[in-house]
Amino acid sequence: MVKPSRKGSSAEIKRALESGRLFVADHDGYRRFIYSRCPNDGNDAPVYRQDRSGQAYTRLVFRCPICGTEFESPVKSMFLR
Repeated sequence: MVKPSRKGSSAEIKRALESGRLFVADHDGYRRFIYSRCPNDGNDAPVYRQDRSGQAYTRLVFRCPICGTEFESPVKSMFLR
């Protein structure tokens, strides 16, 4: 069963990226992965590529599964799903 989307705090997402994770575990241990909305059609887009500096992620590229657009997104526009 897929749990519904929820907005994660930017601080929560930023901590995950700094520690080298593309997810945040909730209190039940369920991993909520980082997504962003496609600027073209508004669909949820998962991380497609990433750059690291040491352990931390420094750049994420998202790719829309519907239209195929690749884009970057600021942390404040990312959410957990």
